[in-house]
Amino acid sequence: MDLTGSSLVIVADGRRARLFEERRRGGPLIEVTSQLGDLAPHRPMAASHAGGSHERMGPASHTGDRPTPGERREDDFIDLVGARAADVMRRSDHQGLVLIAAPRALGRLRQAMAHAKLTVSHAEARDRVSQTPDELRTCLRELRLHD
Repeated sequence: MDLTGSSLVIVADGRRARLFEERRRGGPLIEVTSQLGDLAPHRPMAASHAGGSHERMGPASHTGDRPTPGERREDDFIDLVGARAADVMRRSDHQGLVLIAAPRALGRLRQAMAHAKLTVSHAEARDRVSQTPDELRTCLRELRLHD
């Protein structure tokens, strides 16, 4: 692995995403989230529950095992982030791709990157969207130490 090369860092959960460039390994993280474009929802807000039905002769719930509308909305958001981040990665000259995301979002981002035939150099299953670039830089340094 190139110790001096640049990396693209994606930090996301099911509702928010941030994109950073690390122009040299161990250097400052520069936020470039605007390169992802408009990530605002374009559909009405979904309910957070799947609904259910109850039998007339007693209590019962038949909600099924399908994702709730809220989970589907989060999945759609992460899929959009993954597709746009893959486009940014293809257009750039970054050598590394780092994913830091909530566990469910991390899985979907990994799928998007595999579908785009991009290799993820490091990944962490933690929700760190609210952290500052300096805090993320420290986390990235620790993540690289363990690999």
